Amino acid sequence: MTTFKETVILYMKNTKSPSSLLHPSLALVLGYALLCSPNAFADATVVYEQVAGSNKSINAMKIKDGKIRFTPPNQGNNSFSLYDSSTGSLTHADTSQKKFLTMDENDIAEQAKKVKQQMEKMREQMLAKIKTMPPEQQQQAQQMMNQHLPQLNSDSPQPKVEQKKTSRTETIAGIQCTVHESYISGAKANEICMAAPEQLGLSAEDTRALMSMQEFMKRMQKVAQNMMGNNAPVADLEGVPLHTKLFGPDGSIKLETRLASINQDELSSDTVMLPVDYTAVQMPAMP
Repeated sequence: MTTFKETVILYMKNTKSPSSLLHPSLALVLGYALLCSPNAFADATVVYEQVAGSNKSINAMKIKDGKIRFTPPNQGNNSFSLYDSSTGSLTHADTSQKKFLTMDENDIAEQAKKVKQQMEKMREQMLAKIKTMPPEQQQQAQQMMNQHLPQLNSDSPQPKVEQKKTSRTETIAGIQCTVHESYISGAKANEICMAAPEQLGLSAEDTRALMSMQEFMKRMQKVAQNMMGNNAPVADLEGVPLHTKLFGPDGSIKLETRLASINQDELSSDTVMLPVDYTAVQMPAMP
């Protein structure tokens, strides 16, 4: 006879996870937005280092002609993204298949809405399955389900978010910034060291592109939170993040991103343009 644990695991394996319902491009956008605000600067090649436990990675961002090219975390040379401040759109390009998908905020919000609806259906199905289990197993099953499928009711209690500006400063790659702390329900969630854009010597056009993308990512963070049933306010900081620390429940640093260098040599316009042999694709329909 199948045990309780085997029943739950089997059900999970045969049920699509929330992340599998997302188009990979959308998953990257929302994941990146939730992770942290983008580190991007003037018309230059910006290199920053990211540390997560024992894993270290180097990423680069490039700003040119009102556009920002970056590589989402852990994507290597397989893809890159382009943010266009003139249209407020984000393009994700797959270099191996020479295909690209362009999305604006409406596209992303609509896809996230559909994912949320699918997650709600999945939760209903799992709750129905739990009711068929013996009473002593239902609580454990409920806990396991909540780890995979959060409660999406917007009326559920929301965590309290606090933002504090400290008197501490840091100097990152020769640029001074001020440390801000975020707390969720009293526990420190992150530290972000912010610098004013003018401290970086940005051109007016690149400053507009930078701040446009930063505001875009904040709005996408809110979309991602709403999709997961979290309506807590998104912290709103002015300036450009140079050093970010994300903390786990135990207070340890789970992710750290730090500006490493800025090369302000002029970039070719081709840097922020899609190759002519790339083919556009449409957002696939939800399963």
